Amino acid sequence: MIIQTVIDFLHVLATVSWIGGMIYINVVLMPSLPALGPESRGTLMQAAAKRFAMVSWSSVVVLLLTGLQKTPSGMLFDMSTSYGITLTIKHILVLAMICGGLFITFVIVPRMTALAPKPQQKPTVEFFKTQKQLQIIALTNMILGIIVLLCVVLLKV
Repeated sequence: MIIQTVIDFLHVLATVSWIGGMIYINVVLMPSLPALGPESRGTLMQAAAKRFAMVSWSSVVVLLLTGLQKTPSGMLFDMSTSYGITLTIKHILVLAMICGGLFITFVIVPRMTALAPKPQQKPTVEFFKTQKQLQIIALTNMILGIIVLLCVVLLKV
């Protein structure tokens, strides 16, 4: 019983850290950036992205490990009940979020780093295009995360 409680706690903590972090970045941090100058903005975003990457990937590992423990026996991708369908949808959405995170981590961030303007240099069109891609993928991941939370609530009903 105590082990299940610890698993549940770690699962919820990882969920809050990952999805809550996405909501914070999209709803609070990004809209606040215009209050800073371009150089400060870049410095803040680089530091925030580095820290969030550590938090989010750690959360994903914890979610996968605890999620496997939490999934009822025989229910992984079971489409025979409404519970199984909702759980499958949740798992597919989480997989899509992980893919989005992988794309951000291994494609978008390196591209933005390479395209980042040097001090006193104007950003290129490619830099802005890559920045826009990042915003779209990050917003999509946040929306998927909110839908995952809705699935969790539906699983409790």
